[in-house]
Amino acid sequence: MIQLERSLEGKVAIVTGGTRQSGMGHQAALAMAALGANIVTCGLTESRPDLTGKSHHKVGGSASRLDDRVAEIKEFGVDAVGVPCDVTKKKDILRAVEVAKEKFGGVDILFNNAGVPTGGGPFLEVQDDAWEIQWNICVRAMAWFCQAVIPIMQERGGGSIINNSSMWALKPLPGASPYVAAKAGMIALTKSLAQEFGPDQIRVNCMLPGTYMTEMHDSRASMEMDRQQASLEDVRAKMAAPTSLKRLGKGEEMGSTVAFLAGPGANYITGAVIKVDGGLTNGL
Repeated sequence: MIQLERSLEGKVAIVTGGTRQSGMGHQAALAMAALGANIVTCGLTESRPDLTGKSHHKVGGSASRLDDRVAEIKEFGVDAVGVPCDVTKKKDILRAVEVAKEKFGGVDILFNNAGVPTGGGPFLEVQDDAWEIQWNICVRAMAWFCQAVIPIMQERGGGSIINNSSMWALKPLPGASPYVAAKAGMIALTKSLAQEFGPDQIRVNCMLPGTYMTEMHDSRASMEMDRQQASLEDVRAKMAAPTSLKRLGKGEEMGSTVAFLAGPGANYITGAVIKVDGGLTNGL
């Protein structure tokens, strides 16, 4: 029987998009730290309004916020380091991997989580930069990170890569064509890498989250409150209504799923596309 308590003891995990306290990246980092993993948490340390498109969401962070996330991770008795990282820049990605090697000796787990809100607008009005932003952050950054860590994982006898796509990769979302296309691309790349590097015992899986109560959600909810002239509770109730569980997800629930896929309990799972959406995309 596989023992799951402290099942990631001594493992090294890189997490992208880890600046926001309630975000999926940080919640995954906390969940893996609770199981004993040392964490390299990566995130933006400056505001990036150029990445928001028409969504009006706030994107970015600060050095102090990243430092706060590192301190919270260390409360689990593991070591952690924060690395400023813009995943649209290859040099930042390579630097994050180099920090993991220098401080911890390698990489065992990668959670490709960085992302930006949908944006785009009506298809016939979508600007070129919207396609570039989503492709670069979702697919190209994922590819760059995987290219950097897979050779390390091969040397260490295996590893786990978890990619954070979206349930909107499977479900129509008019007005967000660049987003859904890029998220679907993450699924395809996940399956390709799982097949290619399975013999090296490198597992590659993809998660499809629904709507979670994160800072990004709060920004969207605030806009909907203004648009609908409704309370936060009413807006959240409408968002939750299509789910089977009739509620929104919690960041720690996503984090626990990432930690499971990273650990020995998922040793025979690879190439999987896992819905973590409360039953929003129920169907065969």
